[in-house]
Amino acid sequence: MQYLDLLTRKDVVSTCLITSLMLVIFVADLQVTTEIYIGGLYIVVIMFSLWLPNTKYTLFFAILSTVLTSFGFFNSIYNISIHSYLSLNNFINLGMTISAIWITTLIAIYIRNVNMELTKSETIHKAILNTSIDPIIIIDTNGLIESSSRASEKTFGWSIAELHGKPFEQLLSINFKEVYAELFGNETGCSTSKLIGNVREVVAKHRMKREFPCELSINYIDIPELEHPFFTAVLRDISLRKLAEQRMDWLSFHDELTKIYNRRYLNEQFEREWKRLLRSKEHLAMIMIDVDFFKNYNDSLGHQIGDNCLSMIASSLEIAIRRSTDFVARYGGEEFVVLLPATDLAGAERVASNLLTSIRNLSIPHPTSKVSKKVSVSMGVAAMIPTMGCSYERLIRFADQALYKAKETGRNKFCSYTD
Repeated sequence: MQYLDLLTRKDVVSTCLITSLMLVIFVADLQVTTEIYIGGLYIVVIMFSLWLPNTKYTLFFAILSTVLTSFGFFNSIYNISIHSYLSLNNFINLGMTISAIWITTLIAIYIRNVNMELTKSETIHKAILNTSIDPIIIIDTNGLIESSSRASEKTFGWSIAELHGKPFEQLLSINFKEVYAELFGNETGCSTSKLIGNVREVVAKHRMKREFPCELSINYIDIPELEHPFFTAVLRDISLRKLAEQRMDWLSFHDELTKIYNRRYLNEQFEREWKRLLRSKEHLAMIMIDVDFFKNYNDSLGHQIGDNCLSMIASSLEIAIRRSTDFVARYGGEEFVVLLPATDLAGAERVASNLLTSIRNLSIPHPTSKVSKKVSVSMGVAAMIPTMGCSYERLIRFADQALYKAKETGRNKFCSYTD
C-alpha cells in the first residue's frame, strides 16, 4: 500500500518522467557531438521542473544535466578522436553549455520563489477573506464591488458572484447612500474624508429588504505598484449588541419581574416632577402600596406563585391609573408606588379607592391571609405642594406613615396622611 501511494504522488511521477526524458536525450547525445544543442534540450527540461513543488527538484535536474552533458562530451572524445575533438573551442562550448544550464537554473529558482511569494500572498489574502467573521468588501474608485469575503453572503444574502460589480451603496439604507456616494469618483478627497479610517454606525440592507445596524469602517488604499487605488470596507452586524444595549437600557429603568418602572426611575421621576411642580405651585401626590401578608403567601404557595401574584398586581395597577403623567413603580419586594403629579389629596384618595377595587377584582386566592380569603393590599396616601428647602423624601415619609397606619388599623384599605 505504501508503494502504491508513492507511485501516485505527482512529484515522484513527474521526476521519473523528466529523468527518463533526460536519459533519452543523453542516449541521443552519444550519437551527436553538439553539446550546445543537447544543453538547450536540458534547459527546456529544467524549465519543466518549475511545475514540481520544490526547488530541490530543479537543482537535481540541473546537476543531472551537467553530469550527462559532461559525460556525453568526454564519451565523444573517447569514441571519435581525442586529437580531433579535444580542442579549446569544444571545451569553451562545454563551459558555455554548463553555464547556460546553471544560469537557467538560477533564473528558474528565482521565478519559482517569486511565484511562491505571490501564491502565498494570494492564499493569505483569500484565507483572510474567507475566514473573517465580518464581511470584508473590496471596492473600486467608482464604488463598484470588486471582491468580498464569504461572510458577506450570510450578512447580505447575496452570493460573492452576485456582489461582484454591484454598487456598494446598494448594501446601505437610503439614509446612508448619499453620504458614502461622495467618496467614490472623487479620488482627491478620499484621503482627507472623515469617513476614511473611522468606524461609523450605519444601517445596512439585506437582499430581502430587511435592514439592520452595522459598524462600518472604510479605508482608502493607494499603493504605487498597483495600477489603481481601491477601498476596503469592513462591516460588523451589531444587531445582537443593539438588542443587548436596548435590553440593558430597559432593565436600568424597569423591574424585570413585573415589567413596570423600578425604584431608580421612580427617584428620577420624583425629582423631576418635584422641581416642575415647585415652579407651578401644584400638588404632588403619592400612594404607597404593600401586599398584605405576602410572606405567608410565598411560604405557603411557593416563590413562583408569589412572583406571578406580584406581576398580576403590577398589571392591574398600571391599568387602573388613567392619566399619561401618572405611573406605577415597584418600590421593593411586595411594595409598589403610584406617583400622581398635579393631584391633591382628595384626587389621590379617589385613585387609591379605584386601585383597591382593581386588586380585589383579581380574586387571587390567599389561604394564609388574616384579613381576606383573597389577596389584598394596604395603601398609604399623601399629597403636598413642593416648597423650597424641602425634598420629595418628605412626601415619601408621609406616605409611609399613612401606610403604617393602614396596616395597624386592619389592612385591606387605604389611609391618608394628614398633619
